[in-house]
Amino acid sequence: MGESLDPSTSVVRPFRSRIVRAERAPAQVSPMFDALGSSQAAERVWTSSPTDPDAYRPSAAGLYVYRLRRGHQEHVGVVGDVRAAAFAEGRVRGHEAVQEARVDALVEHFTSGGPRSELVALLHHAGPVEQAAVAHSVASEPLVRFTSLDDWEQTVWRVPEHFDDDLVEELAGAAYYIADGHHRVAASLEVWQRAGRPADAGVLCVLYPYDGLRLLSFHRRVAGPVDRDAVLGLLSEDFAVQPATGFDEPVGCFRMYLDGRWFDVDHTGARPSGARGLDAAVLGDQVLDPLLRATGRRVEVTSALTPLDELAKACDEDGGVLFALRPPPLEQLIEIADGGEVMPPKTTYFDPKPYAGIFLR
Repeated sequence: MGESLDPSTSVVRPFRSRIVRAERAPAQVSPMFDALGSSQAAERVWTSSPTDPDAYRPSAAGLYVYRLRRGHQEHVGVVGDVRAAAFAEGRVRGHEAVQEARVDALVEHFTSGGPRSELVALLHHAGPVEQAAVAHSVASEPLVRFTSLDDWEQTVWRVPEHFDDDLVEELAGAAYYIADGHHRVAASLEVWQRAGRPADAGVLCVLYPYDGLRLLSFHRRVAGPVDRDAVLGLLSEDFAVQPATGFDEPVGCFRMYLDGRWFDVDHTGARPSGARGLDAAVLGDQVLDPLLRATGRRVEVTSALTPLDELAKACDEDGGVLFALRPPPLEQLIEIADGGEVMPPKTTYFDPKPYAGIFLR
């Protein structure tokens, strides 16, 4: 291949790996885990059973297309090796703070000598070469197709080789944003630093177009009992609180479920710029933090995949309060990442997450 594939200069590169056999996939492929909180947890396997090399077959070096499909949902990305230095140089930008203990646990896991099978999800602007390469790939016979235990159909194709050089060149001009895998990236870069920053080191990533994943929110619930008047008092100065019927998309910052009723809550005060101006940050700074200090309670954070009626029922049972947020606009996430800021933990949730155990190297 041409000069553009030099590992010291390419941002996204073809890679060599082993690919899971379809008949063995149910035992080897599982949802991605990066919430490891201790060094002991780092010893856990990443897939649903110990990795069996015989469950994989060698595949030629290349770029790959990875599709997740379930019902009306379809998510398609290009899998490639992203140069580790591209993260350090700011070509790949994150937007979420990481927890040091989780990074340390992952570093221990990554340096244990076992095979690597995880993927990091990135967002970018997909150009015409990539769009053509994906279209040609999905029209051909896949290398592997299987359905996971949670009913996601997962399919992998090799990008036709004649696209490689042009696709690598096009991908070199894009800016990338981490959608899922901030802890895995931080751990991978720590391992890379310890090894002396080798030019050929990379992180295996699946590159999605900006609209390739669903951007969801995280909701906050404070277990009760909480004092209704105390909550409304915290909202009295900089928020407008209006009765609402059930949960639809909030008109304002968020919907609140308190004392058996839904409210729509909008922020009317001065909003800070950047990450501190996010709905989740405003809620945390002006409502949750003082509420938790006063009550000594903890906030429960759940993704938008959790049914709101379940969370509301929990509030009915213990007298708690629920704050249901909408996800921030993708443009705001990009602006924050470009500015070198990070969002509060559990601000965004990209769905679906790529699975571990499909590629092995």
